[in-house]
Amino acid sequence: MKFQTLLYCTSVLASSYDYYDSATKTYYFQDEKVLTTYNYEPLNHFTNQPYVSNGYFGSKIPNLGFGFAYDQNENSSSSQLEAGWPLFNKRNSGAYIAGFYDAQENTTGTNFPDLLKNGYESVISSIPQWTQMRLEITLSDGQQYILDPNDTSSRGAISGYTQSLDLSTGKVTTSYIWLGLLHLRFTLVAHREIAQLGLERLDITLLGEPDLISNLQIESILDFNSTSRCWLQDTGIDTKSNSIYMNVTPENVPYITATVFSKIKADPPIMFSNFVNESMVGSRANVTFSSENRQSTILKFVGILSDDLKSNNDSTSTFEDAKSIVLAAFDVSWEELLNSNEKAWKTLWGESEVIVSNNEYMTLAAEASIFHLLANTRTSNVDLTSALGVTGLSSDGYAGMIFWDSDLWMLPGILPFAPSVASSIEKYRYYMHKQAVLNAQSHSFNGSVYPWTSGRFGNCTATGPCFNYEYHINIAICYAIHELYLSGAIDDNVLLEEGWPIFKDIADFFSDYVLFNETLGKFTTYNLTDPDEYANHVNSAAYTAIGIAQVMKWALLFGTHLHQKVNPIWKLIRDNMYLPVNSDGDITLEYDTLNSTILIKQADVALITYTDDQDDFLTKTYNYTRQRAYNDLVYYTQRQSPDGPAMSYPVYLAVNEKVSNKGCGYQTYLEQSVKPFLRFPFAQMSEQSNDDYDTNGGTHPAFPFLTGHGGVVQSFTYGLLGIRFSYQTQQNGVIQRVLHVDPVYLPRFDGNYTIRGFHYLNEILDIDIDNTCLTGKSNDGCSAIFTSHGIKNEPIYIFVDGRNNASGLYMLPPKATLSVPLFIPQMNLEGALTECFADVVSITEGVIGDVVSSIVDGDNSTYWQAATKSDSAKVVIDLRENQLFNHGSIVWGSRPASTFSVSIIENCTFLSNDDFSFLQEKLRLGDEDLFLDVETILKDESVLVTNPYMPGDNDIKIQSFNYTNFDLGQNYTARYVILEVKGVIDKDIDDRGAEIAEFALF
Repeated sequence: MKFQTLLYCTSVLASSYDYYDSATKTYYFQDEKVLTTYNYEPLNHFTNQPYVSNGYFGSKIPNLGFGFAYDQNENSSSSQLEAGWPLFNKRNSGAYIAGFYDAQENTTGTNFPDLLKNGYESVISSIPQWTQMRLEITLSDGQQYILDPNDTSSRGAISGYTQSLDLSTGKVTTSYIWLGLLHLRFTLVAHREIAQLGLERLDITLLGEPDLISNLQIESILDFNSTSRCWLQDTGIDTKSNSIYMNVTPENVPYITATVFSKIKADPPIMFSNFVNESMVGSRANVTFSSENRQSTILKFVGILSDDLKSNNDSTSTFEDAKSIVLAAFDVSWEELLNSNEKAWKTLWGESEVIVSNNEYMTLAAEASIFHLLANTRTSNVDLTSALGVTGLSSDGYAGMIFWDSDLWMLPGILPFAPSVASSIEKYRYYMHKQAVLNAQSHSFNGSVYPWTSGRFGNCTATGPCFNYEYHINIAICYAIHELYLSGAIDDNVLLEEGWPIFKDIADFFSDYVLFNETLGKFTTYNLTDPDEYANHVNSAAYTAIGIAQVMKWALLFGTHLHQKVNPIWKLIRDNMYLPVNSDGDITLEYDTLNSTILIKQADVALITYTDDQDDFLTKTYNYTRQRAYNDLVYYTQRQSPDGPAMSYPVYLAVNEKVSNKGCGYQTYLEQSVKPFLRFPFAQMSEQSNDDYDTNGGTHPAFPFLTGHGGVVQSFTYGLLGIRFSYQTQQNGVIQRVLHVDPVYLPRFDGNYTIRGFHYLNEILDIDIDNTCLTGKSNDGCSAIFTSHGIKNEPIYIFVDGRNNASGLYMLPPKATLSVPLFIPQMNLEGALTECFADVVSITEGVIGDVVSSIVDGDNSTYWQAATKSDSAKVVIDLRENQLFNHGSIVWGSRPASTFSVSIIENCTFLSNDDFSFLQEKLRLGDEDLFLDVETILKDESVLVTNPYMPGDNDIKIQSFNYTNFDLGQNYTARYVILEVKGVIDKDIDDRGAEIAEFALF
């Protein structure tokens, strides 16, 4: 890993870990794919909790390694305890089965409350927490303690704590010493091969003397109180097998049953007695120790199954199947069960790897994101169980409902690494297609229309309107099927049987929806919401308009390919959607009444380029050129709300990589896609860069945010490599699938970049970017190498983007390689020593979500903003080696500083470490002893405005930047430079500090 340098001197202990997060005391072991934290948090908090999941069922795991708990806080009324829209319920460590949705009259939050009268909502129901246990100990002195994650008052002392998540097997292990007497180790597995089997193991080792313990009682419990939105059907004891069970139905869906069936054993054997009451069933036993017998192992086998997977609404067979799974596993050794789980995970991972040499943090971000997507999906899911909610199977975030997130972020993210898994995700849309047809008919439209949110039924609801809202979900559904086909994940037969009906019906629906404007001579959209949910009920929304044109194009393309009848109106609409622009015609308006004061919630207009097929359709038909796309990117990223969701920045990355010819802003967007959102200990994405509801604009972030994970994976494939699944058409209309690539130089990576196991057209590719070859102005040898594994005995076709010196169509035979030169962008500030090569550390805080490397990325549209104008802000620039310089330049964002200073640091031993917290705290306290020979070479230089703000200038246009050029008066040689800025020129009440777009030395 390329650790950024620290400005203090200390010793570094050799260790085997690859990455360390100091805030959570988490270590990442890359070869083993294991994350381990040594940080014990007595109070459960959602960002600290791992989960187990196999794509069919999942369970969040609280701090003690088992059981059910609500999130806890010293302030019992803290907003941190609440989840978000639409439930606004208490966060908890629940357990879930794929597709186990209820029917309920309403939810706390809605989009169109007047639609409540038209039908019920459908929300994911949580099942009994199958990992629930309870340990009660009585010491010889009479003191009693209870180990229960929901009970913090009688727990006693916990020490020697570790909790680990194994990304290669999905296993979660938690161990600690309880009361200084017992070492406990909990192991949890949602079995990957046996989809309905949960495993739990407790290893107990006595550390003290046996006579210190009067009694230790262990209970294995199924508690109905750990469920949400369920009805208890029955619970009891299966005496023949000496097991316990609980049957539940989703609220208001009595014809669907889920069974949780549990059997327990111990080594050495102990006698368990079963008990049952109205809402709980369990098994309990007393564990005794002696000087000769200081260990005990408890094994629990749990069958988890709902009628939805069987599609027969036969609760009796569901119960018997769950029971059979448990009894079969009960007779298999623990080691054999773990081995079969590990083997299934190994098969699933295949050869998939994303490796950023010398950057274990980014490698972890990529591989953890692949894991979290794999853990919440599986190929054997069908119909309703193929539904993939925003937070997967470990949370009821966003009520477990299905949004466009699964179609546009999650599915394309996992597609190159597990195409069969990706295709199973879209099965849900096919399953809901008949209801989508009924939805359209309810408003006298042809075709089909999908609701914004859906669960069990797919009808139009108050949370999920079908009309006058986010029609673009239908575009996303078509895009997902389009990606599946062009990548080879589905064949012509599946496209015809499942994909084509959706394409045809959505195209027919949009044909009825759009209005032809006689004045414009174009088709227009009306009364809708684009992806930017800050703007509702607008007209002529740009992304939806282009999306409709794309849907028409795809329907024509696939209809012709499949020899199906196509509607002539599709072509007319395809070529004549209205795309509003500003007065200069160089910026696309998000909607027709857009003004220059807006903030946008998330990526919107940029999605036009993000979902482009690279087939020249947008350029030829809508004059949507690379320059226009770049202008749109710059304009709207500067208006991106800091409180927006994690899914935006991967879009900006991919678009920047495609349309920018200067700098390396795409790598800034990579950092911005990951660093503000990735949460340790277990590398899970949060929806927000700031998780605090009270300071983030009023959002309870979804967690784990699988949408963000899908975006991160796409950042490494479609983003950094410029990959698109594209096509060419033959004269007879038959589609020839083509892999479009646009590899670019990655100067901020201190090493090569590799993707292993990239699936395309039933072939597997390895892609290696040689990123260490650039010397001076030459790019000799800088290349992306595509290597075929030769899985199938057919070539694939790769098209190299038009801006590349080697642009053209290439055939890659089986087991062959293709070397593609990297596109190397121009410099923004020619001759700058800093641009795209320097490393930067912010010593003082920036605005949450900003990344400080933006000040050296050669992209004026990215910037870092100081958190406050009240105090000076400092950043340290590492030029990587001693450099001679005598002048410099600063490009300011919309808030220039009042003054700035430049200093250099000499004669210090710098150590590799990525923990900057110590340094930041010392500098805030004014500890100058940290530095050796700090010399200020420019002091409190005033900033002059070169492009002043003009009141009344409300034109929609690209912002003019303020430049400050400074002369140092002599040559200086240094590696480390400090830039300090104070105040802002603006006289307003906004406390945020200066915006720095670029800092350069020459």
